[in-house]
Amino acid sequence: MLSALVALQHECAHAFAAAKLGYKLNKIVLMPFGAVIDGDLHGISFKDEITVAICGPLCNLITAGAFVALWWFAPTMYAFTDTACYSSLSIAVVNLLPAYPLDGGRILKCALARIFLKRHPDENAAEKKANTIAKAVTLFFAFLCFAIFLLQCFTSNVNLTLLAFAVFLCIGAFGNVDKTAVYDKINFSNPTALQKGVEIKRVAVSASCPIKDTFRFLSNGSFLVLEVYDSKNHHLFDLSQNQLSDLFTNTPSPYTTLEELYNTTA
Repeated sequence: MLSALVALQHECAHAFAAAKLGYKLNKIVLMPFGAVIDGDLHGISFKDEITVAICGPLCNLITAGAFVALWWFAPTMYAFTDTACYSSLSIAVVNLLPAYPLDGGRILKCALARIFLKRHPDENAAEKKANTIAKAVTLFFAFLCFAIFLLQCFTSNVNLTLLAFAVFLCIGAFGNVDKTAVYDKINFSNPTALQKGVEIKRVAVSASCPIKDTFRFLSNGSFLVLEVYDSKNHHLFDLSQNQLSDLFTNTPSPYTTLEELYNTTA
Protein backbone atom coordinates (compact mmCIF):
# COMPACT_ATOMS: atom_id res chain seq x y z
CA MET A 1 0.00 0.00 0.00
CA LEU A 2 2.78 2.40 0.93
CA SER A 3 4.71 1.65 -2.27
CA ALA A 4 1.58 2.33 -4.30
CA LEU A 5 1.15 5.72 -2.62
CA VAL A 6 4.79 6.60 -3.29
CA ALA A 7 4.38 5.54 -6.93
CA LEU A 8 1.24 7.67 -7.25
CA GLN A 9 3.13 10.64 -5.80
CA HIS A 10 5.81 10.02 -8.40
CA GLU A 11 3.32 10.03 -11.28
CA CYS A 12 1.47 13.07 -9.91
CA ALA A 13 4.76 14.96 -10.11
CA HIS A 14 4.94 14.02 -13.81
CA ALA A 15 1.35 15.18 -14.25
CA PHE A 16 2.06 18.51 -12.54
CA ALA A 17 5.05 19.15 -14.80
CA ALA A 18 3.03 18.21 -17.88
CA ALA A 19 0.21 20.54 -16.81
CA LYS A 20 2.65 23.43 -17.05
CA LEU A 21 2.84 22.62 -20.77
CA GLY A 22 -0.93 22.39 -21.12
CA TYR A 23 -1.32 18.60 -20.95
CA LYS A 24 -3.37 16.53 -18.52
CA LEU A 25 -2.93 12.93 -17.42
CA ASN A 26 -5.87 10.64 -18.21
CA LYS A 27 -4.88 7.47 -16.39
CA ILE A 28 -2.16 6.00 -14.20
CA VAL A 29 -1.45 2.29 -14.65
CA LEU A 30 -0.31 0.48 -11.50
CA MET A 31 2.31 -2.19 -12.13
CA PRO A 32 4.33 -4.59 -9.95
CA PHE A 33 7.28 -2.17 -9.89
CA GLY A 34 5.17 0.93 -9.28
CA ALA A 35 3.07 3.02 -11.63
CA VAL A 36 3.57 4.02 -15.23
CA ILE A 37 2.18 6.51 -17.72
CA ASP A 38 2.22 4.92 -21.14
CA GLY A 39 1.69 7.75 -23.59
CA ASP A 40 3.21 10.72 -25.33
CA LEU A 41 3.19 14.45 -24.75
CA HIS A 42 2.28 15.41 -28.27
CA GLY A 43 4.49 18.10 -29.74
CA ILE A 44 6.72 18.95 -26.78
CA SER A 45 10.45 19.42 -27.20
CA PHE A 46 13.06 16.92 -26.05
CA LYS A 47 14.18 19.42 -23.41
CA ASP A 48 10.70 19.72 -21.91
CA GLU A 49 10.19 15.95 -22.04
CA ILE A 50 13.36 15.59 -19.96
CA THR A 51 11.91 18.08 -17.48
CA VAL A 52 8.66 16.11 -17.21
CA ALA A 53 10.56 12.83 -16.82
CA ILE A 54 12.94 14.09 -14.12
CA CYS A 55 10.15 15.57 -11.98
CA GLY A 56 8.98 12.12 -10.81
CA PRO A 57 12.29 10.90 -9.34
CA LEU A 58 13.08 14.41 -8.10
CA CYS A 59 9.82 14.48 -6.14
CA ASN A 60 10.68 11.15 -4.51
CA LEU A 61 14.20 12.33 -3.65
CA ILE A 62 12.81 15.50 -2.05
CA THR A 63 10.35 13.39 -0.05
CA ALA A 64 13.14 11.09 1.14
CA GLY A 65 15.26 14.12 2.04
CA ALA A 66 12.36 15.60 4.01
CA PHE A 67 12.11 12.42 6.08
CA VAL A 68 15.86 12.50 6.78
CA ALA A 69 15.52 16.13 7.91
CA LEU A 70 12.61 15.10 10.13
CA TRP A 71 14.79 12.48 11.80
CA TRP A 72 17.40 15.15 12.51
CA PHE A 73 14.90 17.26 14.46
CA ALA A 74 12.81 14.38 15.85
CA PRO A 75 14.83 11.12 15.94
CA THR A 76 11.91 9.23 17.49
CA MET A 77 9.99 9.61 14.20
CA TYR A 78 12.42 7.23 12.46
CA ALA A 79 10.53 4.16 13.61
CA PHE A 80 7.33 5.46 11.99
CA THR A 81 8.72 6.91 8.76
CA ASP A 82 11.74 4.81 7.78
CA THR A 83 9.75 2.59 5.38
CA ALA A 84 8.26 5.61 3.61
CA CYS A 85 11.69 7.19 3.25
CA TYR A 86 13.35 4.07 1.83
CA SER A 87 10.40 3.44 -0.52
CA SER A 88 10.69 6.96 -1.92
CA LEU A 89 14.45 6.65 -2.27
CA SER A 90 14.31 3.24 -3.96
CA ILE A 91 11.64 4.30 -6.47
CA ALA A 92 13.69 7.39 -7.33
CA VAL A 93 16.92 5.42 -7.82
CA VAL A 94 15.30 2.65 -9.88
CA ASN A 95 13.51 5.14 -12.12
CA LEU A 96 16.76 6.95 -12.84
CA LEU A 97 18.22 3.83 -14.48
CA PRO A 98 18.69 4.63 -18.20
CA ALA A 99 16.28 1.92 -19.35
CA TYR A 100 12.76 1.91 -20.77
CA PRO A 101 10.08 2.37 -19.64
CA LEU A 102 11.75 4.05 -16.66
CA ASP A 103 12.24 7.80 -16.50
CA GLY A 104 15.97 7.38 -16.93
CA GLY A 105 15.35 5.71 -20.28
CA ARG A 106 13.22 8.61 -21.45
CA ILE A 107 15.86 11.07 -20.28
CA LEU A 108 18.60 9.12 -22.09
CA LYS A 109 16.59 8.98 -25.32
CA CYS A 110 15.76 12.69 -25.29
CA ALA A 111 19.31 13.71 -24.36
CA LEU A 112 20.73 11.62 -27.22
CA ALA A 113 18.13 13.01 -29.63
CA ARG A 114 19.13 16.56 -28.72
CA ILE A 115 22.79 15.73 -29.39
CA PHE A 116 22.03 14.10 -32.74
CA LEU A 117 19.71 16.96 -33.68
CA LYS A 118 22.55 19.44 -33.29
CA ARG A 119 24.64 17.46 -35.77
CA HIS A 120 21.89 16.78 -38.30
CA PRO A 121 18.69 18.91 -38.35
CA ASP A 122 16.39 15.94 -38.97
CA GLU A 123 14.23 15.37 -35.90
CA ASN A 124 12.81 12.03 -37.05
CA ALA A 125 16.26 10.61 -37.85
CA ALA A 126 17.67 11.92 -34.56
CA GLU A 127 14.83 10.39 -32.55
CA LYS A 128 15.09 7.06 -34.39
CA LYS A 129 18.83 6.82 -33.70
CA ALA A 130 18.28 7.79 -30.05
CA ASN A 131 15.54 5.15 -29.71
CA THR A 132 17.86 2.47 -31.09
CA ILE A 133 20.58 3.27 -28.55
CA ALA A 134 18.09 3.56 -25.67
CA LYS A 135 16.63 0.14 -26.52
CA ALA A 136 20.11 -1.38 -26.63
CA VAL A 137 20.93 0.04 -23.18
CA THR A 138 17.59 -1.26 -21.86
CA LEU A 139 18.30 -4.77 -23.16
CA PHE A 140 21.76 -4.62 -21.58
CA PHE A 141 20.22 -3.93 -18.14
CA ALA A 142 17.66 -6.69 -18.75
CA PHE A 143 20.47 -9.14 -19.62
CA LEU A 144 22.43 -8.02 -16.55
CA CYS A 145 19.46 -8.66 -14.23
CA PHE A 146 18.85 -12.05 -15.87
CA ALA A 147 22.53 -12.99 -15.57
CA ILE A 148 22.59 -12.13 -11.87
CA PHE A 149 19.41 -14.18 -11.40
CA LEU A 150 21.03 -17.19 -13.10
CA LEU A 151 24.10 -16.89 -10.87
CA GLN A 152 21.85 -16.79 -7.82
CA CYS A 153 20.23 -20.05 -8.93
CA PHE A 154 23.45 -21.78 -7.85
CA THR A 155 23.10 -20.35 -4.35
CA SER A 156 20.36 -20.39 -1.76
CA ASN A 157 19.57 -16.69 -2.19
CA VAL A 158 17.45 -16.63 -5.36
CA ASN A 159 15.72 -13.30 -6.01
CA LEU A 160 12.74 -13.74 -8.33
CA THR A 161 12.33 -9.96 -8.45
CA LEU A 162 15.41 -9.77 -10.68
CA LEU A 163 13.83 -12.15 -13.18
CA ALA A 164 10.57 -10.21 -13.17
CA PHE A 165 12.45 -6.93 -13.58
CA ALA A 166 14.43 -8.36 -16.53
CA VAL A 167 11.17 -9.34 -18.25
CA PHE A 168 9.74 -5.91 -17.44
CA LEU A 169 12.70 -4.19 -19.12
CA CYS A 170 12.52 -6.45 -22.18
CA ILE A 171 8.89 -5.51 -22.66
CA GLY A 172 9.75 -1.85 -22.13
CA ALA A 173 12.53 -1.98 -24.73
CA PHE A 174 10.04 -2.78 -27.47
CA GLY A 175 7.27 -0.53 -26.19
CA ASN A 176 3.64 -1.18 -25.43
CA VAL A 177 1.41 -1.39 -28.48
CA ASP A 178 -1.80 -1.14 -26.47
CA LYS A 179 -1.43 2.26 -24.87
CA THR A 180 -3.89 2.69 -22.02
CA ALA A 181 -2.68 5.88 -20.37
CA VAL A 182 -2.02 9.05 -22.31
CA TYR A 183 -1.75 12.78 -21.94
CA ASP A 184 -4.37 15.02 -23.52
CA LYS A 185 -4.43 18.77 -23.95
CA ILE A 186 -6.10 20.64 -21.11
CA ASN A 187 -9.38 22.36 -21.96
CA PHE A 188 -9.26 25.51 -19.80
CA SER A 189 -12.18 27.30 -21.42
CA ASN A 190 -14.93 28.62 -19.14
CA PRO A 191 -18.00 29.28 -21.29
CA THR A 192 -20.29 30.02 -18.31
CA ALA A 193 -17.93 32.48 -16.61
CA LEU A 194 -19.46 35.60 -18.15
CA GLN A 195 -23.00 34.41 -17.45
CA LYS A 196 -22.31 34.13 -13.75
CA GLY A 197 -20.10 37.20 -13.57
CA VAL A 198 -16.41 36.95 -12.88
CA GLU A 199 -13.42 39.24 -12.47
CA ILE A 200 -11.48 39.80 -15.70
CA LYS A 201 -7.71 39.42 -15.53
CA ARG A 202 -6.00 41.33 -18.34
CA VAL A 203 -2.37 40.54 -19.19
CA ALA A 204 -0.21 42.18 -21.88
CA VAL A 205 2.03 39.77 -23.82
CA SER A 206 4.19 39.82 -26.93
CA ALA A 207 2.90 38.29 -30.17
CA SER A 208 6.06 36.16 -30.22
CA CYS A 209 5.11 34.51 -26.91
CA PRO A 210 4.60 30.71 -27.25
CA ILE A 211 1.15 29.62 -26.20
CA LYS A 212 2.57 27.38 -23.46
CA ASP A 213 4.02 30.42 -21.68
CA THR A 214 0.56 31.96 -21.26
CA PHE A 215 -0.78 29.15 -19.08
CA ARG A 216 0.87 30.60 -15.98
CA PHE A 217 -1.54 33.55 -16.16
CA LEU A 218 -4.58 31.30 -15.69
CA SER A 219 -6.11 31.35 -12.22
CA ASN A 220 -9.27 30.20 -10.51
CA GLY A 221 -11.88 32.87 -9.91
CA SER A 222 -10.87 35.07 -12.85
CA PHE A 223 -11.35 35.15 -16.61
CA LEU A 224 -8.15 35.71 -18.57
CA VAL A 225 -7.92 38.20 -21.44
CA LEU A 226 -4.59 38.54 -23.22
CA GLU A 227 -3.67 41.84 -24.86
CA VAL A 228 -1.23 40.93 -27.61
CA TYR A 229 1.35 43.48 -28.82
CA ASP A 230 3.98 43.44 -31.56
CA SER A 231 7.70 44.22 -31.16
CA LYS A 232 6.96 47.97 -31.40
CA ASN A 233 4.38 47.78 -28.62
CA HIS A 234 1.47 48.26 -31.01
CA HIS A 235 -1.71 46.52 -29.92
CA LEU A 236 -2.61 43.75 -32.37
CA PHE A 237 -5.56 41.89 -30.88
CA ASP A 238 -7.12 40.48 -27.72
CA LEU A 239 -7.53 36.83 -26.87
CA SER A 240 -10.05 35.67 -24.30
CA GLN A 241 -9.49 32.56 -22.19
CA ASN A 242 -12.01 30.61 -24.26
CA GLN A 243 -10.38 31.65 -27.55
CA LEU A 244 -6.96 30.73 -26.20
CA SER A 245 -8.21 27.28 -25.18
CA ASP A 246 -9.71 26.66 -28.63
CA LEU A 247 -6.50 27.73 -30.35
CA PHE A 248 -4.41 25.45 -28.15
CA THR A 249 -6.71 22.49 -28.80
CA ASN A 250 -6.24 22.85 -32.55
CA THR A 251 -2.52 23.60 -32.67
CA PRO A 252 -0.02 20.74 -33.12
CA SER A 253 2.64 22.34 -30.92
CA PRO A 254 2.59 24.22 -27.60
CA TYR A 255 5.53 26.28 -28.89
CA THR A 256 3.48 27.99 -31.60
CA THR A 257 3.44 31.75 -31.03
CA LEU A 258 0.25 33.69 -30.38
CA GLU A 259 0.68 35.57 -33.65
CA GLU A 260 1.01 32.35 -35.64
CA LEU A 261 -2.02 30.88 -33.91
CA TYR A 262 -4.11 33.95 -34.52
CA ASN A 263 -3.10 34.27 -38.18
CA THR A 264 -4.06 30.68 -38.94
CA THR A 265 -7.63 31.33 -37.77
CA ALA A 266 -8.04 34.93 -38.91
